[in-house]
Parts: sequence; C-alpha cells; structure tokens
Amino acid sequence: MREEFLKEFFPQNALDLEWELSKFHRSKGGIGFSKAIETIQRFIGESQILRYPLNKSYETWKMPHGWNLKDGFLKISNGNYIVGSLALSPISAVFLSGKTNGIEKLKVVDVEHGEDEKDYKKDVHGKAILACGDPARVYKMAKKFGARLVLSYFMRAQEPSINRSPEMLPNAVNYTSFPVESDESVVGFALSYNQYEYLKNLAKKNLYIEAFVDADRGTDELEILEARVGSVGKRKDKPIILTAHLCHPKPGANDNASGSALLAEIVRTLRKFDIDREIIALWIPEMYGTIAYLTDHKTDFEFDLNLDMVGENQVMTGSALDVSATPWSLPSFVNELMEAHLENPKFRIKSGHYSGGSDHYIFVDSTIGVQSVSLTQWPDRYYHTSEDTPDKSCVESFNWIGSAVLETLADILEGMTRESSNKTAEKILGKFISNALTDETVKNWIGFRTYKSLDMFSKYADVADIKAYLKNNVDMKKLPKRKRVKKFKGPLGDLWMDETDKDWEFKVLKAYPAYRDYKDEFLNFLDLGFDFDDAVKIASEEFGIKENLKAQSEYLLKRLREQNLID
Repeated sequence: MREEFLKEFFPQNALDLEWELSKFHRSKGGIGFSKAIETIQRFIGESQILRYPLNKSYETWKMPHGWNLKDGFLKISNGNYIVGSLALSPISAVFLSGKTNGIEKLKVVDVEHGEDEKDYKKDVHGKAILACGDPARVYKMAKKFGARLVLSYFMRAQEPSINRSPEMLPNAVNYTSFPVESDESVVGFALSYNQYEYLKNLAKKNLYIEAFVDADRGTDELEILEARVGSVGKRKDKPIILTAHLCHPKPGANDNASGSALLAEIVRTLRKFDIDREIIALWIPEMYGTIAYLTDHKTDFEFDLNLDMVGENQVMTGSALDVSATPWSLPSFVNELMEAHLENPKFRIKSGHYSGGSDHYIFVDSTIGVQSVSLTQWPDRYYHTSEDTPDKSCVESFNWIGSAVLETLADILEGMTRESSNKTAEKILGKFISNALTDETVKNWIGFRTYKSLDMFSKYADVADIKAYLKNNVDMKKLPKRKRVKKFKGPLGDLWMDETDKDWEFKVLKAYPAYRDYKDEFLNFLDLGFDFDDAVKIASEEFGIKENLKAQSEYLLKRLREQNLID
C-alpha cells in the first residue's frame, strides 16, 4: 500500500489547486469561503457541508459574526486613491469592518499606536484615526472615543533575520482583524507600510479621506467540509482525523490554501484504495470551526494530522517546517513518527517544541485528549500579507510533506517498517533523555509521559524493552489522580471575559508572550490532578518561563470560578 500511495499521489495537483483557492476571499460566513468549499468538493467528490450558526457561542468561544465583503475604496479627498477597489484587493479591509453610509468624508487624526488612552489627547469623535497598534486593541479605543474609521498598519511576527519587517516589505498589506465582539459601527482599512507613512506625513496638516465599504453578513454560518475515507474495519480501530483550515483573506496562498489543497490531494489519493480504517478529513474555519465541530461529534480519534502552511518554497519565504510537538500534558507518538518520515537534507525542519496557533491545539486539550501534530512552515517572510501568493509555493514542498503524511498513514494502516519503528522509538526516548530537568516532580511526569507515549506506540511496534526501562525510572505513586476540574470542552475561549479581563490579559501577553500557550497547559495540568503549585511549575518549565506566574494564574482561576467554569 505504501508504494501504491506514493505512485498515485500527484503533488502538482496540490499546487494547482492552491492557485484556484487563492482567488477567493475566504472570510468566515463569506461567499468566497463557500466558493472555495465548492472548488474542493468538485476536486474530491463525495463530501458534505456542515453548517454552524454564527449567532451563538460554542463552549467558551464567542463566535464572530459572518462577514462578506463586497466592494469599497479609500482615497484622499479631492486627491489620489489609496485603495482602488476592495473587490480586487479585499485584504485592504480589516476583517469584521463595518460598512459606510455611502461615501463618507472624514478628517484623519494620527493617534500613533492607538492602543492606550494616552494616545487620544486629540478629539477623534466621528473622525478617521491613523494607528500602528494591534487592531483589536485600537478598535476598543476607537469605540470608546467615538472614532468612525481606523486606518491601520500592523505587522505581526516580525522577523528581521528573514527580512520580515515593515521596511523590507513596504508594499505588503497585512491581514488584520477587529475582535470577534465587534459591531458594525467602526470601519477599518489595512494599509501597507508605504501607505501608512504617506498618510502619516499628510496627517500633520489638514487631511481628509473619502471612504466607502460595502459588506454584509453573508451566510452568517461556519461552513465545514467533511469527507470520509475507508471503513470502520474489522478491528474497529479509532478513526484518524486530518485537518486544514480554509479561511483567510485573498490570496492567503501558503496560509492556508496550501494545507487545504494538499489535504484534498491526499483524500483523492486515499480514495483509490480499499482502506480498512476510517479516516475523516475536515476543511474548517480556523479554530472556530474545529471547536464547533467537536461540540456535537465524538472526539474518540486516534490522532490528528493538521496541515497549515505546507507549500512554502523555503528559499523564497525563509521558512523551516515546524513539526509542532504535542504538549507535555498529553502522551503522543505521532509527532516522532511524522518526523521520521520528514527527515530530508534538502529541506529545513525543526521539532520538539509545542506551540498553539492552529487547529491542533483544540484537539490536544485535556477535555478532548487527541494527540495531534501540526505541520507548519514557520516563520514565513510573507505570512499574513498580500504577498502570500502561490508563486511563493513549490511542488517540491508539497511532494515532501504529502509523501511523509502518506507514509505515516501507511505505517498505521498496513504495519510499521523496522526503520520507522526504530527511528520513532529513538526520537521518543531521545526527547526524554535530552530534557535537562532538575525538579523531581517535572522529571517524574516527563518520564511517565514518555512511558505512556511508548505504550501507545506499542500497538504498532515492539518497544517492550524501552517501556520497561522507562517504567523503572518513574515513581507511579507520585503521579496525581485525575480531577476533571474543567466544566467546559476544549481550550479556554474568551466568552467569560469582561472588559477588565481583556485589559488584564492584553497586559499579561505584552509582558509574557508565552502566556498564550501557558494558560491552557496550566489548566490541563490542573485537570490531570496536579495541585496549583505543580501545575504552575510544569507549565512554566515547558515554555521556558523564568518569571513567577502564580499571581496571573490565581487571577485566572478566580475569574473562572466566578463564572462557574471550573470546580
């Protein structure tokens, strides 16, 4: 089966399909998202579209409203255009922007970053503000001070080592969004660095702009495409799930038309064979679609393979493939198995570190407990910009990653090769040995996690000797008994937060960026039965946090108890 998979797999299909998908502005609830799903359906055949209303919440996740951008423009009053047509360049509108009342003429006020009240010394009521801070935060300030329109420049994840900086990408328009709770009272345009500097200079005098945005709520639904491959089989093994998020602005090629396209070609390939195992493929709106899907579907999957930014030409984008590790709170072998098949001297690859940021982090939560690996080329020079176009992808990357996915599935479906078995076991044990841990509680848990990872892997490979070695190095009596403190499913969303909480978290993330992943792992360890101090200690060790986050963790628990979300 392994050789037949690879013969059938045609990576050029993935690259060609990426070009097609990048033509659509794939906003949640937007018509472009629906058209992208239809394009994939025509390619893969039998599949179904699942629909989840956006006018409700799922678990602790508040959903954004549907947003369907139709057209618009931005120009200097009685002067030249800044954005000629949003129908052609939709990324120039901030996601979830409100619409204008026809053409609106507005005075422009420069508020610098625009994230804090101190930036609003000038009157901005009913005006357009020019800002370079986080658009979600700027939106909040715009609402508070009555601004009508935001002219935003903001580049996330700057990385000078690969020339990802405003000065090196001066004409790139960044993908930005207002917060999910935004209403339609504030209009937003995303600018390139050159456009921002140009308007900033003009705003020193008396600058007026004319703006037009036409948008509605589209389908106002999360649409998920589901395709099923194979059958339950005689052994009734747990299903395998494959995921790729389809949302993002036009062009959004590597992120993530590439993952969606590769998943489609993998499904096409698998359907050529009789497979004695159920495989479920999902094309989802990132994270929001996954949490909605898991609220009304069984979560009894063996593992998830998540494809997110897999098409990169590494020379052009400066990327390396990050094989995201499953977090410390969850035993796993799938990451190491994938790594074994991805080893290739022609490509850059890194592994061993867990980071959220894509749909895998929904699956690995303690309330779901599905081991998951995300394949993500990161960092990427053109990430979240108008320059993330298909010419930055290459068929060689699709072939490399797609073949590794198919070989991993072949190992599971028809039996492990000795080479795969040995490499995977060595990697699992090697990560245990390489962890230079001094705290006995942390060391004991990592030893147990490694033992459980090998125990799960023993279904496919003979690792009895290594398991015995690990078991002798773990004090089972010191392991906690599971408590199940969470009363919600999936990682923690923001439905519970009031404005004070949002201000608090904004400041915490500014000071400790790793808090994004830390808070979910901290709650996972509490859910596993660890006491407060040990949960803080292990989660801090996992993310290399040297500062003491006890105060922040205590505040989080206090608020969750007040909202009756944890015991």
